Amino acid sequence: MQNDKILVEDKFVPILCKLPKEMLPTIEIINQFEKAEKNTKEIVKYLNWTKSDNEIITYNGYGMFELEIPANFDFLIDLKDPNGGIEIKSIIKQTMWNGMLPLNIIDLGYKTSCIIEFENGIPDRINELSYYADSDFKLRFALCNKSDKEIILNKRKTVANTVYN
Repeated sequence: MQNDKILVEDKFVPILCKLPKEMLPTIEIINQFEKAEKNTKEIVKYLNWTKSDNEIITYNGYGMFELEIPANFDFLIDLKDPNGGIEIKSIIKQTMWNGMLPLNIIDLGYKTSCIIEFENGIPDRINELSYYADSDFKLRFALCNKSDKEIILNKRKTVANTVYN
């Protein structure tokens, strides 16, 4: 039962850095997955997607828990903020498994890239994130639900300088 408690306490999605659109998978990369279905609704949605001003493409490191997409959150953790972050509505609209294959989940233990939409625009503090090539991959930002933030913040403050890539 201890493992269930750990999973509940770790229900957050780290945001480690921004990705330029050019780092997203192309149809050629997606087609390299021989065992993957090529016309899933996730792949079709991804290939027809156009980035909006309220969206950011992120590298999120390893999945901390399995999460079905789309997923809604109402808090942005900021480990540099004395208040722990800000209340803000966001939705993870799409994910790329190992950065290469659009799926409808964040898969536990696999590297993930996400397309995240913020309801009222991307928060200014997110612009402080480095792009992948310049990132130190240290956790500063994460999405979670307000009801989970205190548990997550208390635990994360002790490992704030952990590298998650």
